[in-house]
Amino acid sequence: MHLFSLFIAFFVFKVSIGAQLPIWLFDNDALPYPKRQGHRDPNGTVDIRLCHFNCALMDGGSIYDHLTTVRTFLEANPHEIVTLLFVNVGVPLRHWARAYYETGLDRMSYVPPANRKYGNMRVEDWPTIAEMVSTNQRVVTFLSSGTDEDEVPYLLSELSYTFSTPFGIEAPDQYSCIPDRPWWIRGYIPDRLSIVNHFLYAKFFGFRYPNATYANTTNGAGFHTGELGLHAVQCRELYERRPNFLLVDFFNEGDVFDVEYGMNAN
Repeated sequence: MHLFSLFIAFFVFKVSIGAQLPIWLFDNDALPYPKRQGHRDPNGTVDIRLCHFNCALMDGGSIYDHLTTVRTFLEANPHEIVTLLFVNVGVPLRHWARAYYETGLDRMSYVPPANRKYGNMRVEDWPTIAEMVSTNQRVVTFLSSGTDEDEVPYLLSELSYTFSTPFGIEAPDQYSCIPDRPWWIRGYIPDRLSIVNHFLYAKFFGFRYPNATYANTTNGAGFHTGELGLHAVQCRELYERRPNFLLVDFFNEGDVFDVEYGMNAN
């Protein structure tokens, strides 16, 4: 079974006020795939803080604590795979590499073959779950920017290996399955991993924030406008395969795991 070609529709949760429960509570329901924003430590250390937009507004803690939790989970679950996506907000690559080295995750991270580096991978080129377990390369990490696979081969460029749908949605009828990033793939469906953004923003004095009041509908498993179930099915029809990742907010509200089950079962 290929990691991303068959066992798909994993859920991503965004670190924001929407991350109300640890993803680890749901490790039996969906493969953990947290998305976090990595910021420079305001105190000037080499630490990376997992904040949302601004560390003064929401500080989700140290990258070291987060990666240690991931390692602990993997050690306790030797047949599990974890995928991480970090939005890199100006943090030098060496700081990321140091965090992985000091927490031991560098030795558990997936490194693409030399002829598949820098995003030269189709969906079917990814290894099987069994292959990743047998080699103990059970962490796949994407960074939004600042990667150099020659220097740090296990930190992969998000937009080199994936495409994603539009984000910044402020109305339930604005969701789309059309590839939006990276910009050069617009107009066709590339044979690479897909990230479907399905979260809703509200605005307050021009500032966007996650729309918590609408979360049950946004994350609904039904087929009404704005519901996750409808969006996932529409993307499956357009891509002629299941979406690989569904990025949601407030994953503990609504029916996100019902959608996951439906995507993986059909």
